[in-house]
Amino acid sequence: MIRPKPLRKGDIVAVAAPAGPFDRREFLAGIKYLRDLGFKVTFRKDIFKKELYLAGDDNRRADELNQFFADPSIKAIFFARGGYGTQRILHLLDAEAIKANPKIILGYSDITALHAWLYRHDIGGSFYGPTVCKHFKFAPKRALDLLMGAITSAAPLGMIPFSGAKVLKGGQAEGILVGGCLSLITSSIGTPYELPTEDTILFLEDVGEAVYRYDRMLNQLKTAGKLRGVKGIIFGSLGLIKGENAGWMNKMLADILANFPGPIITNFPSGHLPLKKFFVTLPLGVTARLSTKPLGLEITEPALE
Repeated sequence: MIRPKPLRKGDIVAVAAPAGPFDRREFLAGIKYLRDLGFKVTFRKDIFKKELYLAGDDNRRADELNQFFADPSIKAIFFARGGYGTQRILHLLDAEAIKANPKIILGYSDITALHAWLYRHDIGGSFYGPTVCKHFKFAPKRALDLLMGAITSAAPLGMIPFSGAKVLKGGQAEGILVGGCLSLITSSIGTPYELPTEDTILFLEDVGEAVYRYDRMLNQLKTAGKLRGVKGIIFGSLGLIKGENAGWMNKMLADILANFPGPIITNFPSGHLPLKKFFVTLPLGVTARLSTKPLGLEITEPALE
């Protein structure tokens, strides 16, 4: 797998918007935070364009990513926000240029589609973590320290500090850590951008869903064969719409995954979490060990070189 180098102070970080539009003031506050950390930050003037529920049309958003990937002076690409739209431009990405200039990619939610695309192309450097709008301003220092440690070091992250997770099924497993937003992963099934899940630790999270919709998406993963070969499952935040019975969630997960042979944990602190709450930035495409006794997640392979 092709891996980028760690970030250093003074490096250039580009900020892109391949998905939804965003609040300009929140965006500029996030840019200031990154500059205060010592990074040089660049973004295109047309990043503020809007086209329906997108940050400009498909050509604008794809051209922005291709431009940033092709520029060897840019060492990382962060994202304004998630939303929707990244899947629409995957066919427009220049794979050869991206392989020639690997970069740290930091984002979550709709950026899941890009993380999966990079994994399919054996390109590393993906981190499932915060976007520029809101998160950097409100995140706890401990979460940001963990993030900075992840993207500025070539060493394996080792044991990930977290608390509050629950064991749905015990055991131990080792595999390549992949995943992201559940709705993005299920909607890619049957497309050229489907996430490979063989020999993986599968991380899943989402927001704003009803329990039955989580049931439907997980059942789709199972019946499509995407859980065959998965060694363990980590559920991050699984946000519910107002009025849903939260008590149904664990019962549904236990029913759908009754025959899954590996360990399963829930409530891992990553994904669509409330602002100001601690979150874990996860490196994707690297080997990890998941255990439930003692409860822990260890990253055993470097994401950067």
